[in-house]
Amino acid sequence: MGYFRSHLLATGFLATAIGVMAAVLAFAHPASHPSVLPGPPNNDLPYAVVSYTAADARRAFATEGIRLGLRSHSASITTLGNRADILEVDAFGDPERVKASGFYDYTVINGRYVRFPRGCGSGSADAERWQGNVRVIVSCRAAGGASSRWISRVERALARL
Repeated sequence: MGYFRSHLLATGFLATAIGVMAAVLAFAHPASHPSVLPGPPNNDLPYAVVSYTAADARRAFATEGIRLGLRSHSASITTLGNRADILEVDAFGDPERVKASGFYDYTVINGRYVRFPRGCGSGSADAERWQGNVRVIVSCRAAGGASSRWISRVERALARL
């Protein structure tokens, strides 16, 4: 009879525990709340007037043997890129319109907005260069060991704008 009584007691305890758990889940409604990254400090752009078009950028990069194809086009930004996706070349339009579109010249590293690095050292994923309203992002990962040569080519092409 002692075995039966202890078994009944254990079963009752287990049933009570399951009931309490079910009640907590039914009434507490646990939910996940994703963290929200606050916006970057500002959305200032490094140009005030539109000086160059996407066609200008294509011609300048062609002198370096880099062929750029259209990636996307909107009212305020035209994005070009090369075949290997090492370069992203953006020709920006009216600065106020670009700002109004929500564009920020930042990248997110460790959950914080930071300016793009200029070089590919220290594990940087991307490097950035600007000439007027044309911005170039060099993918350090895609460029690999040739990243410094790619940055030099970008600088020469931008100087031709």
